[in-house]
Amino acid sequence: MATPENTLYSYLLKQRCRVCMEATSGRPTEMQLQTLWQSSRLRKQVFSLADGTPVEILEPGRWNRSAGPDFQDALISLGGFVRRGDVELHVCPHDWDLHRHSGDAAYSGLILHVTWETEPKAETLPRGVPALALRPALEHDNQPFIFPTPPKSIYAPRPDGTDYPCNMCLRREPEALKRLLSEAGRFRLQTKARVFAANMCGADPFQAFYEALLSAMGYGGNSGTFKRLAREVPFSRIAHLTSLQRLAALAGVSGLLREQDRTLWDLWWEIGIPPPVEPFSWTLRGLRPQNHPLRRLAGAIGILHQIEDLFELPMDKLSKALTEASGLLREYVGSRSALIGKSRANAIIVNLFVPYRLMTGSLSASALNHLPGEAISMPMREVWHRLTGSLHDLPTDGLFQQALLQLYADFCHNDAVTCGVCPIAQLG
Repeated sequence: MATPENTLYSYLLKQRCRVCMEATSGRPTEMQLQTLWQSSRLRKQVFSLADGTPVEILEPGRWNRSAGPDFQDALISLGGFVRRGDVELHVCPHDWDLHRHSGDAAYSGLILHVTWETEPKAETLPRGVPALALRPALEHDNQPFIFPTPPKSIYAPRPDGTDYPCNMCLRREPEALKRLLSEAGRFRLQTKARVFAANMCGADPFQAFYEALLSAMGYGGNSGTFKRLAREVPFSRIAHLTSLQRLAALAGVSGLLREQDRTLWDLWWEIGIPPPVEPFSWTLRGLRPQNHPLRRLAGAIGILHQIEDLFELPMDKLSKALTEASGLLREYVGSRSALIGKSRANAIIVNLFVPYRLMTGSLSASALNHLPGEAISMPMREVWHRLTGSLHDLPTDGLFQQALLQLYADFCHNDAVTCGVCPIAQLG
């Protein structure tokens, strides 16, 4: 499925590309600049303003992770006079104008504007606030300055109530949040559909689904082993078999059969698919019994048994049907209940059934509004907190959850896209 070029999210991605290009054009990102300022490296030398006034950084201040100046309560020596106050950092001086800080009361305590470049100048910087450019002092003989790597801890959720630029923007445009999440979620699912199409490489479309289904059964590092099994024993090779024969063949080839599974052993030898020269390597240590790959394999085969009917079901009925289908062969793996729970079933729907059906054109766009939700993850919490200022009322529907994961990957966990230059904060 093609991604519409005139959507809000496509616009945001184009702006992100611009920001990333700037970040990799020899300039630091704002986050790198802030990390440098917070480190001890700058406190080892004396800098100079454009007019020659000496500047010493005595204390960098508190790194502010929310709205307002980047560092608060810093201690700076300007021309021999010690001043305490706030510091704002930008890559270029005119970023002050672009970010519309002029007139913002949060910046009334500013004592220094720090940038990497010297040009272009800021036109609205308040009088009396000195501007310090770091590049002339830190780069010598055209040798690029090596910036410190921003700590990953900067992405941890902030205390509840903290305002991010995107939160302040979206508060002014309540409907913009719903539109953003809807388009970001659809973009993510359409991208997964294109990945499905790319993985086909001219092969049977269902083989790609079969590989993805078995991979989804992997726990504790077994996803890759399941994918290898699906490729070494393609679905076309077991399509004519009964479900019990399929379990016997796949479990036998992969080395999962136990001594007590005599029925499955006999079936495997009758089918005649030999084991590979290189044995399969399964991670079993530390796995809960319900996550054993033999149980997961049986669950996947149960789903394959009813796959045509499952493809026809509406999204709101699919989770229960998947769970029930997974239990088809439970007695052969020593279980009395379904082999796949609701949470795993919902993950399979959103990450497998939906992309596959989008790729084949058998799912309507309106069906995406009724996707089941997965377990709430840390990236979902963090992005929701940034957008809304709250850790409550997180989305429970699959589309909006997929949106949060996409925003996390594209913006919030992208070192080149800091809050100060994030295009989401410019929507208002």
